[in-house]
Amino acid sequence: MFKIALLLSILGPLAILSTMAEAKKDRPPPYSADAFTNVAPVAMGVLKRFVINPFGEVDGLILEDGTLAKYPPHMGAEVTSAVRPSDTVSVRGFRENATTIKALIITNEVTKRAVVEHPPTPGLGMIPKHLRFATLGRLQASGTVERALYGKRGEINGVMLNDGTIVRFPPHAAFQFAAQLQSGQTFAAEGLGTQNEYGRAIEAISIGATPQTLQPIYDRPIGSAP
Repeated sequence: MFKIALLLSILGPLAILSTMAEAKKDRPPPYSADAFTNVAPVAMGVLKRFVINPFGEVDGLILEDGTLAKYPPHMGAEVTSAVRPSDTVSVRGFRENATTIKALIITNEVTKRAVVEHPPTPGLGMIPKHLRFATLGRLQASGTVERALYGKRGEINGVMLNDGTIVRFPPHAAFQFAAQLQSGQTFAAEGLGTQNEYGRAIEAISIGATPQTLQPIYDRPIGSAP
């Protein structure tokens, strides 16, 4: 009886935490994109280029004035079919900082076609991230930093180079290579990523001021024995 009671005392809290985690995962966002339909756009301008993540998914767009509008990658195909570079678009949502918007509604101001944020299609599982990386190619990039990119908590987790290349990295690398992340600084990176019709994006393995001065950002090379 003692062993059973001990087992229940361990598994009980774990079951509660698991249920809480699932509830949090399934909880809808604290806003409704539809509620922004009649709200004035946060930004409006000419679409300069799309932004992709290292897996090649379109998850943002840049306006001519430098505004970055971010949205979930499962909406990428809808957005790229609704708007194209040189189109005038409006963005409804809310600002994360002075130059970045969390986009909830993106509208082509000529055709009035709008894409509204929505959850992914139910029932479609996503390949685990570590397996998705196996499909990526080894890429290098170099140039000057056009802007820093930020995560949900305001942490720097990437940069955009002057040619539009996106380089992503974990937050600890932002401290390690802070001198290279300022606008106008020379920057180079090597890692795993994708190049397609919408751009190029890399998940960095090493970073430096030039390709000749790259330094690893992890304690051992990817693919090495533990």
